Amino acid sequence: MSNTSKRHPGKRTSGSHGPSERRSGAVGGLGGTAAVAALAAVVHTVVSSVPFPPLSISQVLVRTTSGGVDSFFIDRLGHWAQRLAVAGTCIMFLASGLALGLLIPVLRRRMHPYAAGALSLLPLWVVSFALYVAMPQSVGRWVFAAATFPVFVAGGVLGGRVFLRLRVSTEGAPATGSQAVGYRKPTDPSRRMVLRAAWWGGLGMLLGAANLGRLVRPGKDPGTEGLRLAHLMVEPMPPRSPGDAAFAQIPGLTPEVTSIAAHYVVDEEIIDPSIDATTWRLAVGGLVDHPLQLTYAQLKALPAVERHQTLECVSNKVAGHLISTAKWIGIPLPEILDRAGVESGAAEVVFEAAGGYSDSLSIDQAMDESTLIAIGMNDHVLPRSHGFPARLLSIGTYGMKNPKWLTGIRVVSRPYAGFWEQRGWSKPAVVRTSSRIDVPVDESQIGRSATIAGIAFAGDRGISKVEVSTDGGKSWAPVQLETALGPYTWRRWLYRWTPSARGRRELLVRATDGRGHLQSPQIADPFPSGSGGYDSVDVNH
Repeated sequence: MSNTSKRHPGKRTSGSHGPSERRSGAVGGLGGTAAVAALAAVVHTVVSSVPFPPLSISQVLVRTTSGGVDSFFIDRLGHWAQRLAVAGTCIMFLASGLALGLLIPVLRRRMHPYAAGALSLLPLWVVSFALYVAMPQSVGRWVFAAATFPVFVAGGVLGGRVFLRLRVSTEGAPATGSQAVGYRKPTDPSRRMVLRAAWWGGLGMLLGAANLGRLVRPGKDPGTEGLRLAHLMVEPMPPRSPGDAAFAQIPGLTPEVTSIAAHYVVDEEIIDPSIDATTWRLAVGGLVDHPLQLTYAQLKALPAVERHQTLECVSNKVAGHLISTAKWIGIPLPEILDRAGVESGAAEVVFEAAGGYSDSLSIDQAMDESTLIAIGMNDHVLPRSHGFPARLLSIGTYGMKNPKWLTGIRVVSRPYAGFWEQRGWSKPAVVRTSSRIDVPVDESQIGRSATIAGIAFAGDRGISKVEVSTDGGKSWAPVQLETALGPYTWRRWLYRWTPSARGRRELLVRATDGRGHLQSPQIADPFPSGSGGYDSVDVNH
């Protein structure tokens, strides 16, 4: 018999000290996807219009999750929910190389390992291409495919090289016997390869997700510019009451108007669309006599109004901070629809946004003068993060009914299911009456007297009364209300309290809307129609 042992694919010989073929392939696949991540990040940084593939995939995953899943993560993680979705997609992108790399030892029996590595990562390229959704600032689907194909091929070739190096290190080990005299067993080279792949892959993910191309070539945010219009109806300010001065010096109380920087932002978009106002058009069509294509200049030339309005996210939990008030400037939607001429049989108006988001309003609400196409915020041009060039602004509804980055308005003859409604959220999305305690904070120590203050909001119904309980809900006392900036804003409230005894107290707040309806005490999760229940804090005296 020959002294030469037979080698079997995927199995180690008695003299092998390296990884098996399957393990070598998995490590090679991981190295390949790490290279893809690094190369794609460089391409995206140099040519920002070519999206970073993991981010494109993450965008699709965020859009396809159910409303219940969205609510679960947003309720517990807030803005971190989206960031963790991106991080999770990046990890899965890299980890997919481990599975795809198992194809390398199978394919190498018919071709060179470099070619096998290249072919092994093509399924990931196909997935990236199939799930790709072009944004206004991005290249088209086929350009994206052409731009990323060499990246995946190059990454695959590198994965094949990693596989080949591991096989050489394994099969080149001396057999047992005289050749092994003085031979020192090396450490497993696959471990070093995994660490290198993780390092380069992580670096690539950070570079790609950071979107450094925008930092190198930053596009000026339109929201930094003041907005000047030829035809603007200035909002009349309500007369202030003498008691309003008491709200000016309360540390921790929410400001009456939220700054642009502090205004909450919740989107399903991973990266905000960057729209060129010179080429942008607002298409008005569907059941209309005269379809329109409004330019940004034409939209700004229409008669506009300004008003203060509070917006709240439907996923805002009790006492949450996904609620803000700003001064908005916009064109009444009927001004636009009347120019187009709405035909009989119209049931709803659909609002379409860049990137694929959409929602609708009933024809009656769309034709109400209170419904605006907003183009300004806090005396500035509408910022990019809030929907530049234009967004919808309806009253009495949660933020989900106010699409940003509008590109189209379409009149339809039947009910329409918007983005979040398709995922189980409420279609009317009417704002629930809510109230919040800003001060004192939970578990704080108070002295002989304390200031209890916060906000209350009920959409377009207004707030007529707010009450505070200092004994866990056994009794309630009315509070002082600040004059609201308008009929669609929150109201700040204030209560001066002198505790009668020492000890631990539970403070609660409840509000009554302008129609006399008391806020519901029933606890409800944000999904599907908004959260419910009273806000409470515990204090010690």
